[in-house]
Amino acid sequence: MSAKRCIVLGLGEFGRTIAVELCRAGVEVLAIDRTEKRVNGVRDDVTVAAIADVRDAEALKELLSTKFDLAIIAIGGSLESSILAAMHLKAAGVAEVWAEAGDSAREEVLRRIGVDRIFSPERDLARRLAQRIARQDLAEFIPIADGHGVVEMPAPGWMIGKTLLQLDLRKEMHVAVISVRSAAGTVTVVPHAGHEIKEGDTLVLVGSDEDLLHLRERS
Repeated sequence: MSAKRCIVLGLGEFGRTIAVELCRAGVEVLAIDRTEKRVNGVRDDVTVAAIADVRDAEALKELLSTKFDLAIIAIGGSLESSILAAMHLKAAGVAEVWAEAGDSAREEVLRRIGVDRIFSPERDLARRLAQRIARQDLAEFIPIADGHGVVEMPAPGWMIGKTLLQLDLRKEMHVAVISVRSAAGTVTVVPHAGHEIKEGDTLVLVGSDEDLLHLRERS
């Protein structure tokens, strides 16, 4: 979802990083932790930083005078704290709540109480690294959703001299070309069907992980 106002609860390494990066991206961020040192560490890098115990409904209610689009619960240690925080946030009317879960049992509990999206930083990082390692011949792989991604790769020989219409990658490979960079560095974004692929071109494609792997194997 696209969020204009976001709460980040828990300012460990992950919570702090996401709070700061969201703020740099133009999102209004309320960063909360019960540890004064952590709050002071982000005070200059987020919109508002506050000391509060996320299990305390009244404390959270005071901080939620503004409507928030999204809340990210980045509390890795305590399942009880994550549950209570999620319940308080939902009751306060936060549009969408995401929460960190380190294992499948915790994930199931959080899902049952209505958390909208559950993530595991370590698992997600491991998955991305595995995808990068498995695609060593691709210049870049960027996951964009579960099971889908964007890749940048040199145009393989079987594409050279053909137009996108002739290749018909959407039908044949179930992937789409979203940009082409020529050997000279000229970039064509959303190239038209008549665009011819030339020697030295670099393609950016989007599709499912499975279809992108098939494309790689054919290349």
